[in-house]
Order: sequence, then structure tokens, then C-alpha cells
Amino acid sequence: MAITNQQPSERSREDELANEMAEVDLARMGPRTPGGRFMRRFWMAVGRSQDLPKGATEPIRIMSVDYALYRGESGRAQVIDYRCPHRGAQMHLGWVEGDDIRCIYHGWKYDCAGQCVEQPAEDSSFASKVKIGSYPTREYMGLIFAYFGEGEPPQFPPYPGERPDAFVDLWNVEHVPCNYLQCFENSMDETHVAFVHRPGGSHKNIADLPVVGAEETDWGMLRLGTRANGKVRRSLHYMPNVTRVIVPPVAGMDGVGGWVEIFFNFTPIDDENHLWLITSNVTVSGPEVDAYRAKRAEYHEKIAAARPARDLAVELMAGQHQFAEMKHPDLVIIQDIAVQAGQGRIADRQHEMLGRSDRAIILWRKILARELRAVAEGRPGKNWTRPPADELPTLGF
Repeated sequence: MAITNQQPSERSREDELANEMAEVDLARMGPRTPGGRFMRRFWMAVGRSQDLPKGATEPIRIMSVDYALYRGESGRAQVIDYRCPHRGAQMHLGWVEGDDIRCIYHGWKYDCAGQCVEQPAEDSSFASKVKIGSYPTREYMGLIFAYFGEGEPPQFPPYPGERPDAFVDLWNVEHVPCNYLQCFENSMDETHVAFVHRPGGSHKNIADLPVVGAEETDWGMLRLGTRANGKVRRSLHYMPNVTRVIVPPVAGMDGVGGWVEIFFNFTPIDDENHLWLITSNVTVSGPEVDAYRAKRAEYHEKIAAARPARDLAVELMAGQHQFAEMKHPDLVIIQDIAVQAGQGRIADRQHEMLGRSDRAIILWRKILARELRAVAEGRPGKNWTRPPADELPTLGF
């Protein structure tokens, strides 16, 4: 990794960082890797609440491990192990009874804590000896979160977000064909806006190039983008994979709802795929809420009628379309996926040429390398805290 446009002292520090990064794989999230063990210390968004009705079951894959997710008849969501410990059947093939789930293969039933409570063809004393893995599962701002680490989970919710003056809205889930970190890093890259999103003009109000600054905090990283007029855009990056930022009005909404505060969760599926799970605060109230919902429904109809953004992004990467000529209700999503996933399934960070506009990315990599090294060496890392409610992003223009 080479750093350009910096003083010799800065280069030496970044050369040192490059050497540190070479020793720690920042992209791998398997359960036995330093990155996977570190990420499992935090709550992870795994899906949207609205996509899991009562009695529903589904398979999910998070950080290279398969799980089953279901919602009990009381409304409780629960993540459990993917397979029944009896003969390995997939648990999502079963059905929900109350807040329990019954395996499709031989009818073994498990409660939310994973305890087997019934085995129709077995002796009554056997069930108490069988337990399936069960993971703390909670919901907040329209998303389902689970904790996959050891011991007690950290404080919930993982970040403060709900506001009395805002309407919570969820974006479509995107399955992005690359490692989570390159998209998370893109959320720290404010200068890309002026170029990637120039076609379509969605971000023209923040297209001027800022001076980028960043500082480590107790909860992650604060990023500052200072404009030529002195105004500063503040964006928050919560450890380990969430960005909180104010963005332009949602595409296709014709300005209804105005600028939106989003919480961008980048959830690893495996090392080469991840999810975008985005919840947002829209500053509308009273009758404006109904107007926003109506306009949002129109927008979703347009999305449903259009080709999937991910498919078009993949075609862009393959050269089947011209970037500047692409038209779509979710154009920004297509642009971002094409550029970020176009770096490869796992970006080659060792041969990048980084400059001063990449200060936030450089700092984040340094922090992450430090934490993963501590995990690898069995040392305690930083005691990351839940973000305070009064630490807010700003638009800054």
C-alpha cells in the first residue's frame, strides 16, 4: 500500500501501517479468524423485521456460518443453529409451534433457548440431554440483530437512533458480491461522491471536494469533511461495521422527506459477499408521514418493475453497459455496487496508492489492524462503548 501527497514523516507512518496490515488479514471473517472473533463481539444486523412474519422460518448465513432464523407466534424472532443435532436436517425446513420450532425430519422440538423439549419417537428422558445453539436475538429500528459471540452480549440497542421527530423507514436489502470491508470503507470516502454519482446528479449538493479528517473515538471513528466555505459534514462510523450519515433525498422521491439520516449496516455473509441493511430517520410528522408513505410506495412499485440493481451492477462491471448512460430508480445503488464490488471479491489493499483524501480509510485500517492483532495474540483490545445519543451526524453545507 503506497501513500501519495504526504510529507515524509506521514509516509513513514503509513509505511509502518502497511507492514502492520500485511501481518493481519482485515477481510477474513470466519469464526476462527481474528477478524471473525472480533466481529462476533458486537451485535450484527441479520435482516429486516418486516421480511419475517409470525410463523416464518428462513436460512441465513452470517460471517461464513449458516443459521436458521424464525419468528414465533408471539412475535419473537430467534436465531438458532442451522442443523438439528439429531441427524443434521436443516432447521428452517421445520415449522413453528408457539415460540418453539420443530424439526421436519423426526419432529424434535426446541424452545427459544435451544433446549429440546419434545422427541416423539424417543424416551421422555432423552430430550433434556439435547440442546441446539441459540443466539441472543433482538429488534430495533426495523432490523433484526443477533449476537454470535461468547459470554453476555454488549448493551442493546447497538446504537442510539430512534427520534421522536422522525419517521423510521427501511431501504431495500442489497446482496453485494464482495467483501464487506470495501463497501464499509467506501462509506468513509467522501470524495467519491463527486465522480461516482455525477451521472444522474443525485448528490450534486455535496459534490464539492472536502478536506477529509478523522479521529478515533470510544465507539469507532468520527469523520469530518470540511468544505471550502468552512462548513463541516460530520459522519459517524460505529465499530465494527455501521455508518451513520445524512444523505440526499432518496432517489425517486422527488424530494419528499428531504435529506435522510441513515444507519448503514454492512453485514458479512462470507468473505466474498455481504448485505446492505439500511434503516433511516426521515424528519416528517403528522400528515407528512402519510404523504411520505404514499410517495415511498410509488417508489417501491418502480423498483419492483425494474431489473434488480445488483444484476445491472454486475453487467456494468462486465462492460455490458456504459456507466454514464445507466438509468434506474435505484441508480445510486447500482453505481456504488459496480464501483465497490468492481474492486474484486476481496480488494487487493497491498497495492493501492492512497492519498490525503483517504485519511479516514487509513485510520480505520490502522484501528482494525491493531484490534485484530490483539485478538490473534490473545491480548485484550480496546473497550469499545455504545455511542452516546448526543453524538450526531451533520449535513455540513
